[in-house]
Amino acid sequence: MSSIDLPAVPGPSELAPALADLGLDGSSLSRLGAGAKGDKLAGAQGDPNPETTMQQQAAAELGLGSTLLLFLPGPPPLTTLAAWRNELWPLLHVPAWYRFDGQTVRRMEYDRETQVGQSALSGAMIVGRRRTDLMSPDATVTKFDENAAGWDGQPGGPGYPHFRWMRRYVGCFAGRKKPKSILDFGCGAGWCGIEAARASNPSTLCAFDPSPRMVQQAARNAHASGIGPFEGRTGFGEAPPFPTQGQELFDLVISSGVISFSPDPQTWMDGIASTVAPAGDLVIGDIHRESAGFRARRRKRPVLPARELSALTAAEVEEGMAARGFHVVSKSSYQVTWPVPQLMHLNETRLKGALTYPLLWANQLAAGSNRASGFPPANWFDSWVLHLRRR
Repeated sequence: MSSIDLPAVPGPSELAPALADLGLDGSSLSRLGAGAKGDKLAGAQGDPNPETTMQQQAAAELGLGSTLLLFLPGPPPLTTLAAWRNELWPLLHVPAWYRFDGQTVRRMEYDRETQVGQSALSGAMIVGRRRTDLMSPDATVTKFDENAAGWDGQPGGPGYPHFRWMRRYVGCFAGRKKPKSILDFGCGAGWCGIEAARASNPSTLCAFDPSPRMVQQAARNAHASGIGPFEGRTGFGEAPPFPTQGQELFDLVISSGVISFSPDPQTWMDGIASTVAPAGDLVIGDIHRESAGFRARRRKRPVLPARELSALTAAEVEEGMAARGFHVVSKSSYQVTWPVPQLMHLNETRLKGALTYPLLWANQLAAGSNRASGFPPANWFDSWVLHLRRR
């Protein structure tokens, strides 16, 4: 199958429940390959093959802000839908797909499904939107403002000790050196910078995030933790709002789980490099795209967060920062990819916290062993962290 000779697709009337849910006018859809910019509809059968040119055609014909709809007769297996998601990346990201089971139509997202109507069709329709649209500054601010409360963990909950340990592990990864100033680069709820400040008592803790609500939450957490002075700003890593005019560069800069949200990681690395003082320390941590767990998810799950697909490996970030004048002091992997996350979920939803500390100790032991000896290997972990220093 190639996008030069696409199979027939259902008409807009048959797809009406899904189109209405997407807010699309069926009369404005055109078939991929028909030319002109705008929303497109295409059909496919089975997995993509090496001759597929759908991504190239979509790049030529899909207008900014437009949607590609790809219908597969079926029901196709989830692995086939995941294969098409991977085929469309990185031009397009798949935030949802629709299941037509011959009776109902359901919108399938990452963490929920919703019935949107009825249809006699049987198959699946993948929704593809430009990655740059979904990872734009406006979309990022909206997403994090809406989800700010969830980034603070659940104090007292069975997962909270693990939540705080991960932030402490990254925040304190540079060791016991006493920095005068710390910058939390993309702070979220602020806990990595707070943990670093608690360990070193700097004269200044600054933090920024694209989301105003995140910055407000980070300020509340800093003040509640007795950290001061604290200065928070809004901004993006590609053009960081610190240091401010007349402010010195930072002795320690920490960024945890941020670079994978950037649509332009090279510019992001330029941004973070611009904040670190000469001989200053830099800690960068993020998810490990090539862990066994994330590779399995890419094979099996049609919908994934964009950051899981766009994340850089530790080696890629190490190479990028070396080109900007940094060398690695130490590195580590943490958060075992299997079965700890699965058991954590079970522990939080059904076991009332009975496994909280055994699982936490297992993660701590594995991370400590990896840092000291490189075993277990990196693909056993879902996250990595680097301690770099400016030459």
